[in-house]
Amino acid sequence: MKKILKLVCKAILALGITSNGVQAADHQAFGEATPAWLQGMNTDQAWKTWAVAPVMTRHFDRQAVIDDNLSESNPGIGIERSNGRWHWMLGAYRNSLRDPSIYAQLGWTPLQWQFSDKASLSLGAAAGLVSGYQNTDKGYPIVPAGGFLVSLETDYHLGLNLFIVPTIQAVDVEGFVAAQLKIGF
Repeated sequence: MKKILKLVCKAILALGITSNGVQAADHQAFGEATPAWLQGMNTDQAWKTWAVAPVMTRHFDRQAVIDDNLSESNPGIGIERSNGRWHWMLGAYRNSLRDPSIYAQLGWTPLQWQFSDKASLSLGAAAGLVSGYQNTDKGYPIVPAGGFLVSLETDYHLGLNLFIVPTIQAVDVEGFVAAQLKIGF
């Protein structure tokens, strides 16, 4: 798991370095290297790169937090590439079971509200894959992840993501809300 975490950190660093370099075109997801099949994701908004860190997690079922000994302190780090409508996300964190998790997600937030000339709020959903939940009943090393996404982005290099994941008892998912602080670079 340590090797995987090191690999994720290297990927995050590489994305951060290349995203602000000469190669990165403002309106392309991955600069000049953006493949043709991703060109449909480009909008009139420039793509921004954000460092993200979890700042809060709160499970809906308070009794499950006690019974299952769930942690609501989930430190981690990640990177996000966003144009306000599409959000590529990659990172690692300590999950509620106190195990390391690595995630890769794509967010889509079609509902946009530009409430000032310096800030916007967008609503939608995110889906992807996450590791680190092997001690669940099924024991799969990588599981699908998804939920609702609320994203606040400002021109001040600060933002906030809110993930809302509903409880799904059929697959042993305890619902929660989690917040990530976003710092643009």
